[in-house]
Amino acid sequence: MSTTDAVRPHDRPRTAPEPALRPAAEPGSGAEISIWSRLFFDGKALVLRSRGFFGERRERRYPLSGPQGISRAVLVFPDAETAARERGAGEVWLLDASGRPVARLLPYQWIPAGAPWLNFEEAVRRSGITALFKACGIPVERTTQDRADAPRVPWWQELTLLLSPGPALPLWYQALRMALGGVWFLAFTVLFFSEASLPWLMLLAAVTAFLAPVARLAVRRVTALRNRSAARLDPAPLVEISPCPGPPEEDGTVATRRFVSRAVLRVFPGELSVVDPYGADVRRALSGPAGAVAVVRLTGPDGEPVGVELRYASGARAPLGAWADWFAGPGGEAAWDRFRRAVPLPCEERKVSAVALTPSLTRGPGAAFPGPRAKEARQDALFTRSIGTLNSTMFMMFSSSFSFWWAPVVRIESPAAARTSALLGLAGLLLQFAPWCWHHLRSRSHFERPVSGEDRSLRPRSRPRPARSCTSPTTRKARTR
Repeated sequence: MSTTDAVRPHDRPRTAPEPALRPAAEPGSGAEISIWSRLFFDGKALVLRSRGFFGERRERRYPLSGPQGISRAVLVFPDAETAARERGAGEVWLLDASGRPVARLLPYQWIPAGAPWLNFEEAVRRSGITALFKACGIPVERTTQDRADAPRVPWWQELTLLLSPGPALPLWYQALRMALGGVWFLAFTVLFFSEASLPWLMLLAAVTAFLAPVARLAVRRVTALRNRSAARLDPAPLVEISPCPGPPEEDGTVATRRFVSRAVLRVFPGELSVVDPYGADVRRALSGPAGAVAVVRLTGPDGEPVGVELRYASGARAPLGAWADWFAGPGGEAAWDRFRRAVPLPCEERKVSAVALTPSLTRGPGAAFPGPRAKEARQDALFTRSIGTLNSTMFMMFSSSFSFWWAPVVRIESPAAARTSALLGLAGLLLQFAPWCWHHLRSRSHFERPVSGEDRSLRPRSRPRPARSCTSPTTRKARTR
């Protein structure tokens, strides 16, 4: 049994108590989810902060006591075939005292970055689910999908019981797009196979085809406003670091204006935010049982810094970025000093061999780095696509083109309907191509250009000096004894 209420941002604390589960980072409309969505224990109940059907921020509480409260958790491991076929397979069920399902968790939805490459047991630990259940005092059992004791409910109940951060795109938009697509396809089928011209049905198809790109532009505008509103939910950052990239590397990786202007590291009380050039905001805990325990600066075989990462008590490591992307240029040493002092963790150094020094070590999942190729960067910077991905865009283009192409068929019987359908078709195509052309024009002419010497000169300069060691004075004294 759960209780749900809509939440006004100023009515709730800005930070959730640790341990708290943080959602997988996504660009575009996912920025609000990274800031708001959490699953945590407030001392009395499990609290889920998520996005509702209309995009509203809501809280849902799941009590841990009473006949309908959460009594135990069951980890349902996937069989070998399913695990090999589906990344992120496996689920966690929360049951009441009678064994009735109360809620359901998919661990990969609550791992900030790199979830598809983890097995189920590692995903449960990395997400913080293990630490959260321990803090709540919830006993944990294990089973597999093929066993009789594995919880089973109808598919529609699986959806209603899912503790999800929320969809990347609001559900109202997805429902509207599906409804418009269904109405248009029905009208298209009747028009195409009917011997009559049916101008009123042609007009209905044209209107539904026109409303699809209008809805996309509307959700883009709403997303921008909600992301701006969600950013005000965060407390003031202790420090905010922009990239200070060095010269281009031998492998061809070069910092672009998109990376320098949009990527950022923010240190909040108990939390680190890593925003990549496309807007994905990876949040990592800096406190609590599931938080990082140290900031590590990686050095190469020649002793020069090559990257920065977080180390966890379990031995897991999370890359933050390459040194060449963030701290190798003018002002980089001062930025590293401010970052190191703001993070409430000890700073360590780790030397890596030439064999271990791979791109994934410093530019792996969760790190912020410039795109290797301009074409891929432009593709990644596009607005979040709907559930139909590329097919959805192709469908919108075809439906708008059909309105223009089929208009002459009804022109004799209804000239007004023909003109209206043709105009709606042209307007729909314009609403689809104009944002696409603007995006590619800006990317090619500005964002994907390498950072020039003039861009570097605008950054604060510091006197050249050796890279400051992470070792504290107390540690240095201990080593000399």
